[in-house]
Amino acid sequence: MKYKTMLTKILSKKELADIDVKIIKEDGILLDDLRRRNYILVVDWSGECEENELFNFFNNRVTSLSGKKLNILSGDVYKSFNETFTNPKKGDFLPFALNYFNEQLKSLGFRIVLLDMGNDAYYLLVASKNNANKLTKVKSDFWKFKELSFQNKTPLYVANCPKCGNIQFFGLDTDIEEKDLAGKCCSDCGTLFWDEDGNEMVNIEKYY
Repeated sequence: MKYKTMLTKILSKKELADIDVKIIKEDGILLDDLRRRNYILVVDWSGECEENELFNFFNNRVTSLSGKKLNILSGDVYKSFNETFTNPKKGDFLPFALNYFNEQLKSLGFRIVLLDMGNDAYYLLVASKNNANKLTKVKSDFWKFKELSFQNKTPLYVANCPKCGNIQFFGLDTDIEEKDLAGKCCSDCGTLFWDEDGNEMVNIEKYY
């Protein structure tokens, strides 16, 4: 994996120059470094850790990449969310907010890109429209990028592993078809959630 080729698609020239990619030999080390530098934001499915966390991240990234700023105020997303949801449930805010910010970014020529780490958190990046498309074509077992998509055509699947207690979400950031659930298992202990034919092997909760 040529890290520099990938990083040119998500970092400014100045940011890229500050990272000595030649000494980085492991994917996990690079990911940790990108998180530490706030080039990637990780947010739990249940919501922000602090107010304006998403706004600050997206505004800072688009400013670093283009010198532009979001054309909204930091509190606008909360106002819009409260006007849309009368009885919001835990987990409703993130999909709404990410769609909201993605539309703002699109008006500036950028997109939200997700790094799929196979858990219940959102790993968020910002890239230009052209680079976002290129990132989704990166061939890597670790760096699995995809553009944001909440189409609400399929449910969110929640599997509570009966062996180790790990809770995993499927279809959290993008729709997932039932056929794609075949063979999915617990990321911690390997307990099979669906067999190779797509039959449920443990109790699976579905949220629409």
